[in-house]
Amino acid sequence: MDPLRNVTLVRHGTVRFEAEDGPVVYVDPFQLEKEPHDADLIIVTHAHPDHFSPEDLRRAARPDTCFVSIAPVLAWLEKEMGVAAPYLNLVGPASPELFFECGVMLAPLPAENKNHPAGAGFGALLGLGGFTYYVAGDTDLLADVPCDVLFVPCDGVYNMTDYLAKVPAQLARLDHKPGVVVPYHYAGYIEGTDQNGPRLAQALNSLGFPAKLLIGR
Repeated sequence: MDPLRNVTLVRHGTVRFEAEDGPVVYVDPFQLEKEPHDADLIIVTHAHPDHFSPEDLRRAARPDTCFVSIAPVLAWLEKEMGVAAPYLNLVGPASPELFFECGVMLAPLPAENKNHPAGAGFGALLGLGGFTYYVAGDTDLLADVPCDVLFVPCDGVYNMTDYLAKVPAQLARLDHKPGVVVPYHYAGYIEGTDQNGPRLAQALNSLGFPAKLLIGR
């Protein structure tokens, strides 16, 4: 089975997963076109407005949605959306793994650079639908963890400056190579970056790192 079958939306920093007969998981829902109210789990990696979008959280959430995030986001969810404490999960980059009744495993990972101080956010290693997904978040540093799919930012402005050199170099140093790399966090919201993903995918494939484009899927 193709692990990307579980991936139903990639837009900017948003990734939506829907495993067959399984949970619906959003990472950083942003600029959703509809109001599906279908999330079993929503992960907000940090508080920047293109990742923590109140209107999109309201569009994706339902009454029994679980949330994973940092303290300021969880405080807003409790105060403004009335989310009860049992549905709120506080994490940081060094927090232990979480296991949810919907069948999802989440391990927070470090995510940082000069625009995103250490501890202000996290990346997410997700296990669902029989596959493992590493959504790196806003970062210049990739963790060395086994995964079937790696979502790597490549806007080249706020994350991974000189991405055509930095991303391949980091992948080459990893002991655990991802099964496939998906460029994300480019195009649309960040002007002038529409071709960053295609350029990175082409470069990675030429170097022997399998890569696929999913923005807009």
